[in-house]
Amino acid sequence: MIRNPLTRALCLLLSGVLGFGPLGCRNPGQSSLPPSAIVTPENVANLPPLPKGDLYADETVVSADAVIEPGDALDVIIYRGAGDEKYTGIVRESGAVPVSFLEVPVKGLTSAQVETLIEREVAPFMKNPRVQVVLKKKNPKLKRIFVFGDVKKPGHYPLARNMTVLQAISYADNYNETALLDEIRIIRGGNLSAPQIVMADLTRVFTYGDMSRNVSLQENDIVFIPRERLGDAQETAKKMYLLVFMALTPIYFATILPTFTTTPVSK
Repeated sequence: MIRNPLTRALCLLLSGVLGFGPLGCRNPGQSSLPPSAIVTPENVANLPPLPKGDLYADETVVSADAVIEPGDALDVIIYRGAGDEKYTGIVRESGAVPVSFLEVPVKGLTSAQVETLIEREVAPFMKNPRVQVVLKKKNPKLKRIFVFGDVKKPGHYPLARNMTVLQAISYADNYNETALLDEIRIIRGGNLSAPQIVMADLTRVFTYGDMSRNVSLQENDIVFIPRERLGDAQETAKKMYLLVFMALTPIYFATILPTFTTTPVSK
């Protein structure tokens, strides 16, 4: 039985910290709200699609799905019979580019779409025209992916062609020891109103060499690496250490103070 009230208070505080501290641990990747409380038709409809890039990180050639914007340059070659005609134009702020005597609206289209459009526009004036369009971006943007969760350097990184989850984590300066590698989630789809969840499992990759779980990434993929519950407890302990230390220090000194202040009994 502990009779000293200060010592008893010290013990109660320690037991409370040890007993209730882990209850405050929560994985930031897990929400306690049901999906119905998060997603509504109104806010989903207002989510804009993520912007797309023009180049892969390991290539210098503009990708086929790059969208034409004002300021870009287009080389247009029209083949007809044994000859050809070549035009070079800058896309104007209106979104149109001059091709011979035509003004072709190209803003927001890909090179392949513009080829089809120009062939249709010049068909009344040329027999069996074939069109080739070469896009030269004014300010090319790299394709990218996002890495969050229990990694050392979360953020967005340039996307290389055929990039995998394992490569993305290496870009983020590797994972932490508390990372949950068998439940990696990939939020896929530039259209955020209709995302797709893809699971990756790097534990099987490292244990069995099962590279089928090392998922290939696409542009604008969001890679999230969860953290183990033990890791949550460690993070909570680090944050609580200073608070507990400051709370216990006065009690500690109040407990040992009587040792130095008690008057010795004379014989």
